[in-house]
Amino acid sequence: MRRANRRNWQKQIWIVVGLVLIALVLGIYQKGLAPMHAVRKQAISIAKKKADVQSVSDFYWDKQRDSYVTVAGTTKNHQKVYVLIRQKTGHLQVLRQSNGISRQEAEAEAIQNFAPKKIISVGLSIRKQKVVWDVGYRAKSGKLGYVTYDFKNGDQLFAVANL
Repeated sequence: MRRANRRNWQKQIWIVVGLVLIALVLGIYQKGLAPMHAVRKQAISIAKKKADVQSVSDFYWDKQRDSYVTVAGTTKNHQKVYVLIRQKTGHLQVLRQSNGISRQEAEAEAIQNFAPKKIISVGLSIRKQKVVWDVGYRAKSGKLGYVTYDFKNGDQLFAVANL
């Protein structure tokens, strides 16, 4: 009887320890995501105030060279737009989505040209006064790659592989 109680007691302690560890890991994970959530919330607020965005469909954060955040959404006039915000200065540029290639088209180009194992990141940015899609990927070899496409016509402007 004592052994059964002791085993039961030890089992309960291990369950409690396991639950505490899970809660700790989830708390650390949530705290790690807090800066991204704050940036996203701020970018959406700016897009709604300064670009009349009513509904948000996506959010991108490109940190390749200069940090840019982009809010994809629809305006009060039912136009689909990208609101591109340079993080350092707050300078914003509103682009009609129909004036360039989409995220999906940029990803498809990267997949077709580089056959990556996984697309890691996609975001809008500005390079040499051109709006571009930056696509980061992991190659089948496990190495990283990076390709830049012109937003307006989809031309590949820059690529780096095997990092």
